[in-house]
Amino acid sequence: MSDPLHSPSPLPAPASPERWRWIVLGLLVASTFLNYFDRQVLSVVKPQIKAEFALTDAHYSLLVSVFMAAYVVMYPVSGVLVDRFGSRRCLIFFVTTWSAATALSGFSAGLMHLALCRLVLGMAEPGNYPAALRTTAMWFPPASRGFPTSMFSAGSAIGAIVAPPLIAWIVVQHGWRAAFVIPGCFGVVWVAAWLLLYREPVHRHDRAAGLPRPPWRELVRNRPLWGLVLARLVSDPVWYFLLFWFPGYLQEKLKLGIGQAGAIGWIPFLVADVGGVAAAAYSDRLVRRGRAPAEARFAVLLGVACFAPLCMVLGSVQGSVVLTLALFSLLAFVCTTWLFTLTALLADTAPPAALATVHGISGAFGALGALVFNAGIGSVVDRFGYAPVFVVAGGLHLAAAAVLKWSLIRQPARMT
Repeated sequence: MSDPLHSPSPLPAPASPERWRWIVLGLLVASTFLNYFDRQVLSVVKPQIKAEFALTDAHYSLLVSVFMAAYVVMYPVSGVLVDRFGSRRCLIFFVTTWSAATALSGFSAGLMHLALCRLVLGMAEPGNYPAALRTTAMWFPPASRGFPTSMFSAGSAIGAIVAPPLIAWIVVQHGWRAAFVIPGCFGVVWVAAWLLLYREPVHRHDRAAGLPRPPWRELVRNRPLWGLVLARLVSDPVWYFLLFWFPGYLQEKLKLGIGQAGAIGWIPFLVADVGGVAAAAYSDRLVRRGRAPAEARFAVLLGVACFAPLCMVLGSVQGSVVLTLALFSLLAFVCTTWLFTLTALLADTAPPAALATVHGISGAFGALGALVFNAGIGSVVDRFGYAPVFVVAGGLHLAAAAVLKWSLIRQPARMT
């Protein structure tokens, strides 16, 4: 009898591979949705946890930093594991672990217990992304890869859209602890669906089968790889800032109740999701029209980065809910376009046999930038307010665009 955990193809070959790839993509969207929903719970219930455990914003920064430190360390490790053992088995382990950590957060007795759960969450969650990217590269050809890559990445923004109102409703009805336990249980449902439905494609599009993974020395000496790594190091902190601080900002600075914050807190992430998918699809269109993938993706990235400095004025519009939402929506759109399109660019340029490893490296540096940036936010906010944070965040994407210009456009060839 075959082992359903280790068998790559537990079901017979699909009658329509073209249709089946969208089922696989749907599962990846769902895993990314759960990934972001689970990490968002803490940011939504931040005021309630601060009140119950007598925490400050500096304590909250510690919880964010614990998560991010584990995330940084495990991102490259996860990529290596995915290239070694495959997406199927790795995603089962990753989703099960982070779901358990989320559920156990609801039983926290204080800061240290909650920090331990965030540590485990940070260790398991980064594995979703190299596994999803590797799976997408296997199922979709390069000229059509931007859209599906943005779609599974969009699960993050969908999670951020659904999280504020749904978590707020759970807190109002059942308390903040249930807001951790309930979503943690849904991970079990996803794992069951993945075990039942997923198999490797009959015809792979990533050309990685049978190829050895390039040696580490070749990867670390590659200039295009460093361009992607440094671009994420610079730009990712803004997205993590939105995830971890925006829900609390609505409640603490705009003086909205948790129900009010939940009712409108999803809006920037909806704008981000729709805009990010559209921008990535547009970059696919440029590639199909004959532009080099690196050039097409960079054109989209530079275009949206030019809008980010508008968000520097957020610190001076605290009294306007509408204007605050509009500017946060713009910043979220810039962030998701960068995340989605950079991921597609990585799939275009990375060695197929080391795709998950390269994604793990780039994701680790992005998380490292977020760790450094977010670790200091609590102290800055406690002393000076949010204005300095907004000024810095508004300029980071243009800096990342300069890094990409230096690396990829001058050397657009695929990494070997």
